[in-house]
Amino acid sequence: MKTLTARAKTIRLIGFLLIAICLFSLTSHVLERKTLTGAWNYMGKMNEFYDLPENTLDYICVGSSHAYCTVNPLEVWRENGMKGFVLATQQQPLRASYHYIKEAFKTQSPKVVFLEAYMTFAETHSEGVLYDAIDPLKPSVNKVEMIRSLVSKANQREAYYFNILKYHARWKNLDASEINDVFFAPDDYYKGFVALNTCVQAANQIPNYDTAVATPIPAENLSTLNDILNLVEENNAELVIMIAPYDTAKYSSTMKSVYNWAHSKNVKVLDYATLLNALAIDPLADYVDSSHLNIFQAPKQSDVD
Repeated sequence: MKTLTARAKTIRLIGFLLIAICLFSLTSHVLERKTLTGAWNYMGKMNEFYDLPENTLDYICVGSSHAYCTVNPLEVWRENGMKGFVLATQQQPLRASYHYIKEAFKTQSPKVVFLEAYMTFAETHSEGVLYDAIDPLKPSVNKVEMIRSLVSKANQREAYYFNILKYHARWKNLDASEINDVFFAPDDYYKGFVALNTCVQAANQIPNYDTAVATPIPAENLSTLNDILNLVEENNAELVIMIAPYDTAKYSSTMKSVYNWAHSKNVKVLDYATLLNALAIDPLADYVDSSHLNIFQAPKQSDVD
């Protein structure tokens, strides 16, 4: 009889913990900052990604905002039938890109992984950048590892594990739409591409790598590049470094180091900065600001093999 009582207590305790975890998770989702629309629709992107049937992607792309403003999977699919997804966030830390690739390989078997190279030289990241990258991922060992690699204990790592600690005061600003978003989370049918439709005059700057003096890649990022390459190859995929047409003349020295690393590892480089004229990128119509492309350039990018 005592054994039955102990077993009943154990069952009740487990039940209580499960209910508590569910309520805690639900409350966290209700209170957390939503990124579901516009250029910062990271949760919408991940909702769409998690809803994809398994092993249906031919490629993925990770990186910063330059990735999601440059690669339009819908245009690529229309042109050549290849299915892809852009798993990018603003100023996405290189280590975060590693964990996004790892997340993708849980359910997908892409043959090509494009790594957009803008953040290769960034060594520090703002709190907002970190939350943008971390919040959209589902709870998992991979997410825990991502937090541990990006956030120090001194920066209150626990608030990233349990983001309700960060967003607990948002209850004052909640409305019905935010609660609906938890139960009926919208998807991102652009497959990670951000369709910005304004334009400004910009300069098509083609870098001169012959005269540029290579700037060394920070040691931690160099280690992460090697980890990304190993991760991709372990999953029988090919890594391709992508350089988007941002202010490339300014960054030619840093990108030359990326080229040097890629060549030393036999990794291909897709450099849109050197293809601006070949793709007929229009500095009067194809930029949303001085360094990000808009929706009008999308058909041009898909012409690259």
